[in-house]
Amino acid sequence: MILWLQMVTTFGMSEIGPWSLMDASAQSADVFMRMMARNSMSEKLAEDIDAAVKRISDGAYEIALSHIRSNREAIDKIVEVLLEKETMTGDEFRAILSEFVEIPTENRVPPAVLSPVSV
Repeated sequence: MILWLQMVTTFGMSEIGPWSLMDASAQSADVFMRMMARNSMSEKLAEDIDAAVKRISDGAYEIALSHIRSNREAIDKIVEVLLEKETMTGDEFRAILSEFVEIPTENRVPPAVLSPVSV
């Protein structure tokens, strides 16, 4: 959530505008300083920021849900292996995933490395 807030207030990544809305004190890790900075802005601007952060959050949630739904079989297989082994290497992950989706060339595991994962 903090990243999304920074996207809106620090990096200008929303319809509010392409500028930073927070000064350096508001960007600090100090909760008190951030609260003071928030109190120095108008209620309307604070509401606009909250709405922009919510839109980013909701959009990310929908994208994640869409990926989960469209890759359900692969996720179920990965979960099955993880329940049995508890850990998995990146190569094992890609080997399982390649059974269900096309892996981009730059992310493929060389054929000699691929080993079937049995469950």
